[in-house]
Amino acid sequence: MRTWHGPLNFARRYDEAITQLKASLILDPNFTVTRRYLGTVYDTRGMYNEAIAEYRKAPGLNSDPYLRAVLARSLARAGQRAEAVKIVDEILSERASRYVPSNAIALALAALGEKDKAFVWLEKDVAERASRPAQYSTNPIWDDLRHDPRFAALIRKIEGSKLD
Repeated sequence: MRTWHGPLNFARRYDEAITQLKASLILDPNFTVTRRYLGTVYDTRGMYNEAIAEYRKAPGLNSDPYLRAVLARSLARAGQRAEAVKIVDEILSERASRYVPSNAIALALAALGEKDKAFVWLEKDVAERASRPAQYSTNPIWDDLRHDPRFAALIRKIEGSKLD
């Protein structure tokens, strides 16, 4: 049984999400997605060192640009800015030769305090009609940007595009 932390994380029931994800890791300690989700819950809980540790344990770390972006996010939030910037630069250069989700770049840039740039990448994500914009209004990983008026405008844009 693999569990998805989303509903618990989105409801900010972090401790329950952590418990479920740890139980999933007992079944498969090398399941990258569970490691990523556990890292994300730790990060949104403010447990940055634990998040970093989980991301680094994920088997697909070097090949997954989203996973590296959330690692950069946690590093930035933990005060390890230089390493976070290095990862973001690597991810940006990879975009020339492979798909890198625009929202991944936005997450990392927001954590680095580059909100204007983060919104440019979020707009690209919406324009690309990527799968994650529907989660922007509920996912706590976007709390860094939630109080910016541009975020509310982006949510309205996403909700308006559902009618298309």
